[in-house]
Amino acid sequence: MRKLFYTLVLCMCAQISTADAGNTAHAETPVHDVIAEGAYVREPIPGRYMSAAFLTLKNNSAQDKTLVKAEADWAGLIEIHTHLHEDGVMRMRQLNELRIPAGESVTLQPGGLHLMLFKLDLPLENSLPLSLCFSDGQCIKTEATLKSLK
Repeated sequence: MRKLFYTLVLCMCAQISTADAGNTAHAETPVHDVIAEGAYVREPIPGRYMSAAFLTLKNNSAQDKTLVKAEADWAGLIEIHTHLHEDGVMRMRQLNELRIPAGESVTLQPGGLHLMLFKLDLPLENSLPLSLCFSDGQCIKTEATLKSLK
């Protein structure tokens, strides 16, 4: 009877240990504060090796987040840009970073904020992996779709 009791206790301990291990693994799964939605890249003008990417960044955290870098294997250089009106002329300007306020969204769209893409590896695929990195060291990955010029 004693052997049976100890066997049952050992089995119960093993089950508890396994359940805890499962919870630990779940707790270690990274949860991203910023979500990228609707990412797309404009098809480059024929003969050009540059384009632009657009998307919405949604900050679900209670703290501001700052986008500092974007990278992709298919682009040699990616810069964060905005458009400014100067003396009646719209001009693009590079930004060193882009702040996404806590609990808010920032949309990168034509005629405004965007990711400027240089040195493209053409032809581009229909699905384009993109990595976005923030000042706190967190990076997120997203897939941008290629949008035709037509």
